[in-house]
Amino acid sequence: MGRGPAVIENSCRRNGQPREGGGARGERKPTWFERDRSKLIGSEYAFRVGKAGVMEQQHGILIIGHGSEQSPGPLVSASGHAERLMESGRFAEARVAFLMAGEDPRDQLEAMRARTIHVIPLFMCDGYYTRTVIPKTLGLQGTRTSRDGSLLIYGTPIGMHPGMAEILRLRTLETCRAAGWTPSRTRLVVIGHGSPKSPASAEVTRRHAGEIGRRSEFLAVECAFIDEAPKIEDWLRDLPTEGPPVVLAGFFAADGLHSSLDIPGWIEAWENRTGSRPGARVRYTGAVGADERVTALIAESIATETALQLP
Repeated sequence: MGRGPAVIENSCRRNGQPREGGGARGERKPTWFERDRSKLIGSEYAFRVGKAGVMEQQHGILIIGHGSEQSPGPLVSASGHAERLMESGRFAEARVAFLMAGEDPRDQLEAMRARTIHVIPLFMCDGYYTRTVIPKTLGLQGTRTSRDGSLLIYGTPIGMHPGMAEILRLRTLETCRAAGWTPSRTRLVVIGHGSPKSPASAEVTRRHAGEIGRRSEFLAVECAFIDEAPKIEDWLRDLPTEGPPVVLAGFFAADGLHSSLDIPGWIEAWENRTGSRPGARVRYTGAVGADERVTALIAESIATETALQLP
């Protein structure tokens, strides 16, 4: 299919380098993308059903995320969803792309052959990247774009799916069970990214937390954030030595640096300061976006937004 207009300067990167005209200075060490991507998902980030007639459905999926050159978490999360969607046999092809790492998302889109392509933002809220960067990068015009005989359907960020609250809840219950904690005596803190520039991230985080809280299943359900008050780093610093157990539920698309390094590091700092044994009082669920159950939300979103009836 044809390529849309290139309008975001340096918003997409190829192997860690700025796009045209950027130019890195001197030698550069290979990123984890260049070293390890083939071990994770194979070449070209493409997943196809290996049988004749698969294209008869003519529906393909492009999962697009922010990406990171410092952590493989976003790739693991997105590729896992793509693999499971392909294993379902319901789609002709599924690819993953990132704005800030790896292959150019436009190249991934152009390589797709399906007549209907569902572009799924692996983001937790509808903010600048989903409203501006992705549409401009891929040349999308609203929720439906016709181009070179293909129909591009731009979906809602997966983090906004109402079912996300249930997955956060289940992950918290599973953490309680593993720790031997009674949910009604356990505090739940849903951690979102947050932003000092936009309320979008905090709003959807609080909405999901509120949905969980209405069940009165946990001792308390609260919110904290990485980049706005109340910050989870400060929340943990002020957490008393004694008290009920705490489950921190990560409302993130993937186990990137915040989820895999920052939050565990802040928990460890609290444990060292208070003399608490690791995991005895505070446990972290990891990023909800990597959960296998999110794959079902993606498939459901596609069916709902396109009236595609999946068996």
